[in-house]
Amino acid sequence: MFLDHCRARTASIWLAYTTHPWIEALAAGKLGIEQFVFFQLDDGAHVAEFNRTLALGIAKAPTGHPWARAAAHVLDDMSTVGELEEKQKILQQLGYDVPSDPDRWSCSPAREAYVNHLVRVGFEGSLPQIAIALYPCAMFVEVIGARFRNVDIPGPHAFTVWADMYKRVTRTQMRDQHVAVVEAAARQMSDSEREHLLKLYTRSLQHQLHVFDAAYQLAGSWPAGRRCYAQQVLEAHSR
Repeated sequence: MFLDHCRARTASIWLAYTTHPWIEALAAGKLGIEQFVFFQLDDGAHVAEFNRTLALGIAKAPTGHPWARAAAHVLDDMSTVGELEEKQKILQQLGYDVPSDPDRWSCSPAREAYVNHLVRVGFEGSLPQIAIALYPCAMFVEVIGARFRNVDIPGPHAFTVWADMYKRVTRTQMRDQHVAVVEAAARQMSDSEREHLLKLYTRSLQHQLHVFDAAYQLAGSWPAGRRCYAQQVLEAHSR
């Protein structure tokens, strides 16, 4: 399996992703509410741009392709507006009556880098390249959904509500279609083409780590003292 090869080649990055301090703190009941809220607020633009990249993939997929059907199902079942509304309800449970802003200009530097990477692959890349770039994020069904299945996460119930979002069949089906597209394409590719897929996969993993770092450290400042949206909300709430 090509993706097994990718995981082996990036073993240290994959381990850092799946055992990130933010996730480990969530599991141990030690994650601060502000760290959780930061991630949700900073994720707004990611939801919008991830779905934009799915739409670009649909446009490039052969008519009736199973990947395109799965992506269309995601966009229908978990639309950008719908998912952002779910996040807002989770934030409200924690006393933050604010929306997750889908505007990429509101992001932390780490989050903007990730969404820019995905959308660039969406515009420039082939369907297999789009699938492998989206795959690390789609693996939330394993990293979050499977890990916390039937687990009452310590802390506010909102934490468990959020983790439950990644147990849905729609998300699992999308992950499986990413796998199917990448594996079928990799079998027909040259070594250099497969190496390019590996680079896209690796970069997405690295970006995923950076957005968890930002949330864990509450780090979202831009030059000249400009705060990202998540920091602004947290600061206003603490006054």
